[in-house]
Amino acid sequence: MSDDEESRGFLRRRLAGMLPGERIGGTQIAENVAFGAAVLGAGHVELVDHGGWWFVASEFNWLAASKVHSREAELFEAILPFPEQSPTGHRAEIYVTAFADEAYFRIGDAVTWIRGSAVNGPLPDVGVVPPWCINVLAFRMPT
Repeated sequence: MSDDEESRGFLRRRLAGMLPGERIGGTQIAENVAFGAAVLGAGHVELVDHGGWWFVASEFNWLAASKVHSREAELFEAILPFPEQSPTGHRAEIYVTAFADEAYFRIGDAVTWIRGSAVNGPLPDVGVVPPWCINVLAFRMPT
């Protein structure tokens, strides 16, 4: 087992107890991330389930809106506090790292892959989320 697989297994075990239900799915993750985006100031957040991918998208960059981290990628590397939501809350983006097979975020034209590797051709969110949604978190859950 690689270090990445071992770390991901630890994250899954730790985070599974933080969400209700027996199975953690794309709906739960997307809704939690979208709620966090709204708490941070997003006036509108699009949630789209299309072709096996989930998209959380907004014109507002919620990934950079907190003072708890200095770069967006940190949200996917550790369980980070979310004091804007509650004194004991944590950012939901880490669930993507723990449970998704493939994932990336796009801020404007800059794309950062979190899980999996870059696709050939257009990104899965192109033509699916509204064009005004320039900040997108995309992930695909295991089948």
